[in-house]
Amino acid sequence: MLLGITVLDRLVSGRPPLIRSVVKQLASTEPTLGQLQEAFSIPSSRLRAARDVKEQQYGEEQRELLLAGLEGAYYNVMHQEVDGRRRGREEADGCWLTVVSEEGMDPFWDDLLKPVLHLAESLPYEISCSLPYLGAYRHIVPRESDAPVGHRPGAGREVTGLRTVLECSTSATALRQGPDAGAGPAWILHLCPAHTEALASWPGACTDAPELALECGTVIEYRTTEQLLQSHADLWLTRLTALRPGIPERTWADLLEQAHQVLSARLEGHDTDEDSPLASVETMVDMARRNATEGNLQQATVPLSYAETLALRL
Repeated sequence: MLLGITVLDRLVSGRPPLIRSVVKQLASTEPTLGQLQEAFSIPSSRLRAARDVKEQQYGEEQRELLLAGLEGAYYNVMHQEVDGRRRGREEADGCWLTVVSEEGMDPFWDDLLKPVLHLAESLPYEISCSLPYLGAYRHIVPRESDAPVGHRPGAGREVTGLRTVLECSTSATALRQGPDAGAGPAWILHLCPAHTEALASWPGACTDAPELALECGTVIEYRTTEQLLQSHADLWLTRLTALRPGIPERTWADLLEQAHQVLSARLEGHDTDEDSPLASVETMVDMARRNATEGNLQQATVPLSYAETLALRL
């Protein structure tokens, strides 16, 4: 979540890209209370400048909920006695909620979980909405220097999704492009030398390129919402649930509702740990189901992308 906010903020502010070490730190380390306070203090009108007023107002309401929950966490941390004393605000800024939460009590982060999760699942879509040109995409590519990124295929088109379809931490050196319908490639898949021939389910010509700083298996999407949903169904969702879209006259909301039921039944039928990949996939599909039920199919593609990455481990 913190990485997503940092990326979005740098993107809309026109600041230099993050270096690789900072990206890894933000992605792998729990944020402190102070870092959360800083992130939640950024106005919605700034982060969502590409959205209409109604969306900005909704974002501001959600931000206020986050700040209220954060103040509750601060209260708990600052009223917790440590060696006979209580922490001040500055000391609390450096605390990790999972570390300071006391055993046998509700965790200090409990009230933050739902709004933070909602924010986290929305950030990839917010980033894609803020990319009127792929050239602006240089701000989210982790690089060791601020050297400019050269021209990318598809420049000038709206990015509709980011996906990870291969578990490989090696930097990509080749691009495989999807069919060109006239405006440019439907998608761009980044691959490392060891995987240039992998992923037959993503057919297309492969072109060598200098090190791109994106990890192997990263896909930049330009397809429509309907096409993205169909791709998820074809590549992994049908495999896990045996459900196919349009049979019979099944809407995407119906499909995701039934997919969630199938995955939930699979979990109930097995002694599966709540942190297992299947449990996490079920959670993400549930989020997508709720988004689709509310009529927001584009937003539904965001948790599906997370689920697709998790499904690689099944």
